[in-house]
Amino acid sequence: MPRITTVPPHPRPGLMHRRGVLLFAFAFAVMADPVSSVAYAIEAALRALHGDLALLLPTMALVVGIVVLVIVNYHQLVARYPQGGGAAAATGEAFGEGAAFIPIGALIVDFVLTIAISSAAGASAVIAFVPALAPWRVLIAVLLVAVVAGGTWFGHLGRTVFAVMTVAFIALAVAVLVSGLFVDPRPAGTTSADPGHSPLVAVALAFPVAMALATGIEAPSSAIAQLGQLDDPGRRRFGRVTLWLTLGVVGTITLALTAQAVRLGIGVPHEDTTQVAELARAATSTPVFAAFQLTTALLLLSAASSSFQAGPGLFKALARHRHADGT
Repeated sequence: MPRITTVPPHPRPGLMHRRGVLLFAFAFAVMADPVSSVAYAIEAALRALHGDLALLLPTMALVVGIVVLVIVNYHQLVARYPQGGGAAAATGEAFGEGAAFIPIGALIVDFVLTIAISSAAGASAVIAFVPALAPWRVLIAVLLVAVVAGGTWFGHLGRTVFAVMTVAFIALAVAVLVSGLFVDPRPAGTTSADPGHSPLVAVALAFPVAMALATGIEAPSSAIAQLGQLDDPGRRRFGRVTLWLTLGVVGTITLALTAQAVRLGIGVPHEDTTQVAELARAATSTPVFAAFQLTTALLLLSAASSSFQAGPGLFKALARHRHADGT
C-alpha cells in the first residue's frame, strides 16, 4: 500500500504581517513627513507674506496643486521601479550613473533636514504647551532624535507605532477643524494687510518657502525597497496607494487648516508657540488642545522616522540595481 503523506497547511501570517496591517503601517508611517509639514509650512508661508492672511489660502492652494503634479510623477516612477530607487534610479538610467548623484545628494540633504526640522518642531510643540521648558529646547530636540532612531530598530512593529502616531494627529486635526466651525473669530498673533509686494509677487516669493509641504512626497518610492516580504506588484500597489492617500490627507488638512486660520484671524505667532498651536487653542477646549499638541509632537517624531526608513530604502534599492547586461 503506498504511503500517504500530508503536507501541513501553510501557517497563517501573524497579525503584524497581514497585508492590510502591513499597508496601514507602511502608508501612515511613510506619509508622516508630508503630513507633519502641515504643522509648519502654513506658518512659514504666512511669515513670508508678512502676515497677510488674505494671500495665505491662494499660496497654499498653489502649493497643493504642485504637490498633485509631484504625486503624478512618482506614481509613474513607482510603476517603473517597484523595487525602489525612485527619481535616483530613473535619473541614473536616463542620463548615466554620474547624474544619479544629483537626486541622491538632494534626497540625503532632505532626509537629514527632515529629521532635524521635525525634532526641532516637535520640541516647539511641547514648549507651546509647557512654556517653562523653553530653556531646554535643544536638549528636548536631541532626545527626540534619539527616541526616533531607537524606534526604527523595531522594523515593522516600529512602523506600526509611528503610523498610529500619524493617524492620531489626523484624527485630532479633524476634531480641531470641526470644532473651529462653531467658534467666533479669535484673532491672535501678528497680521498685516501689506505683504510688502504686489499680491502676485508676494505669492511667488512665499511659494518656495511654502513648498516645505512637499517634503517627503518621494518617500514611498524609496521606502518600498524595505518591503522585502512583497513581490514587485505588491510593492507597486503599496507605493501607489500611499502616494494618493498622502495627497488626500495632506491636501485636505492643509487647505482646511489654512481656511480656518484665515477665518479665525490666526496670524504669525510669538517665538514660544506656533500658528497651528494657536489655531487649535482658539478652536477647541483646553483638553483637546493639549491632546492636539501631544499628537503634533508625536507626528513630528513619526516624520523623522520616515526619513530613517526612506534613506536606507533608497540605498538598498540602488545597491541591487542591475544594468541591462546583468552586471
